[in-house]
Amino acid sequence: MSLFSILNTGSRGLQTSQMAIDITGQNITNADVEGYSRKRLNQTTLYSRNGTFGQIGMGSDIVNIERIRSAFLDQQIRRQNTEVGYFAEVVSTFNRVETVLCEPSELGIMKYVDDFFNSWHNLANNPQDTAARTMVRTEAQTLVEHFNRTAAELADLRQQKNDEIPLRVNRVNQIAQELLNLNHEVASVEIGNQNANDSRDKRDRLLHELSQIIDINVMENSLGQITVTTGGHVIVSPHHIQKLETTTTTIQNPDGTTRRDVGIRFADTKLDYNPPGGQIRGLIDSRDIYIPEYQKRLDELAVAFVKTINAAHEKGYSLEGFTGISFFDPNVTGASDIKISAAINSNVRNIAAASGGQVEVKARNTIPDNGGYKFGDEQPFQIYQDPSANTPIQAKNIIANSVTVNLTTTNGGTVQMVEGVDYEIDYATGAFRLLREGIGDDPDNLDYVFNDCTITIDFSFNTTGSSIGPGDNSNALAISELRNALSMVPNAIGEQTVTFAEFYSSVIGRLGLNTNQSHSNLETRLFLADQYVTQQDMIAGVSLDEEMANLIRYQHTYTAAARLISTVDKMIETLLNL
Repeated sequence: MSLFSILNTGSRGLQTSQMAIDITGQNITNADVEGYSRKRLNQTTLYSRNGTFGQIGMGSDIVNIERIRSAFLDQQIRRQNTEVGYFAEVVSTFNRVETVLCEPSELGIMKYVDDFFNSWHNLANNPQDTAARTMVRTEAQTLVEHFNRTAAELADLRQQKNDEIPLRVNRVNQIAQELLNLNHEVASVEIGNQNANDSRDKRDRLLHELSQIIDINVMENSLGQITVTTGGHVIVSPHHIQKLETTTTTIQNPDGTTRRDVGIRFADTKLDYNPPGGQIRGLIDSRDIYIPEYQKRLDELAVAFVKTINAAHEKGYSLEGFTGISFFDPNVTGASDIKISAAINSNVRNIAAASGGQVEVKARNTIPDNGGYKFGDEQPFQIYQDPSANTPIQAKNIIANSVTVNLTTTNGGTVQMVEGVDYEIDYATGAFRLLREGIGDDPDNLDYVFNDCTITIDFSFNTTGSSIGPGDNSNALAISELRNALSMVPNAIGEQTVTFAEFYSSVIGRLGLNTNQSHSNLETRLFLADQYVTQQDMIAGVSLDEEMANLIRYQHTYTAAARLISTVDKMIETLLNL
């Protein structure tokens, strides 16, 4: 080997050591960067074949710069990230529902239910007192407002979850585009048998973020490019992406309002996409399963409460001697539209604290077409207890929901009329009024005109003067005791099995159980994800102690290579001076 060959060996040693120091510095400066994988310089020995001595070393050469990372652990981390993303959304939902329901506390619904029943007990002590009656109405209004507010807050929470879905979909599309760009970048670098280490690090970080949003599977080809699938559909290929897009469906709520639910589909195929996991799955389940469950329970409580109170109140008598008055508006669909009836809202004297009275069943009045009552008459038709009597008695205090109005045509056909559409009735005075000239789906093309038909009115009523009097408190006591009555959850034979408080306590208990289970699932997934991340950090993470040791080692090899070059230089100088 000539001196110049030794000089080349030293030069290659300098280059190798300098590159190693550069990589060590890169590791040190990125030690705290999330997702950074430590790099390692792979070297090999250069040699040549000599006819006399065989293989003769010619120094070292750089093979490549290798990224130290476990692909298997990355796969496990992504799998746990999907579960973490799902349960994080579910936990957030249950925490918000707990905040809305606010139980048990002084701001929860059951506190206002108790206040409502307490006001009835207070009214029973002095049923003639206007202030006590006003307190009943005030507590009822407070309860109604709390039902309405709770229902509105649950609906708002559901809408918030719905509105977050397009934001997550947009982020999925952004990540898919970035992954496609990185596929091109990795392929362009590694086609020359080099490693695109930093591009791979960035791609792994994006995949980890994407795995939290949706469930994904990742495959890599020989060029280092990845294919990402979700739900069996490709969203990222080596040369193309398939974006997701949102759709909107308008849904009618039971209370007459509407909402717009967001759906997801693939932009290219237009096939619906239901993510099997991740944050989007958590948002969809929160919107369609978890929040509606508690909306349904709240509605059940509101409807049962109205029916139970109204059934007792309609049996009682007001200070005016009337009965059959609903305390709450009976046309309730749930907590969002529960309200006090117009009669109670307008006059607290209509609160039926007294009881008694005898029910007369199934009286009948007939309105013929032979010059009788017609649509447009200024005076309503008066319903009587016995229209055939010489001196008919007005049928006052008609029992609510007992009225059936049928229209019989000239050919004998019968059609049942609809209150509030075809007619109106004053239950207290027995006044009946037609609201339009006929019956039919199309007001401009009525099937039956009232002038050609006979109208029969069947009803039940309470005889007047049967109440004990204004001092009677028996119905107020009966209503106050409904707090302990079995009013909900019928069994197989239709008997109610639980009180309002027991029903709502079971709802709150279920909420607590769901919250604890979701918290437990989230903590478990976080623990597993942390374990895999820790294992990955042991492989891919930067150890400053190790890097400092490498730095000293490479410094010495650099110094030695420089000393070798200096020595050869002196040897060459000696030869030249001979």
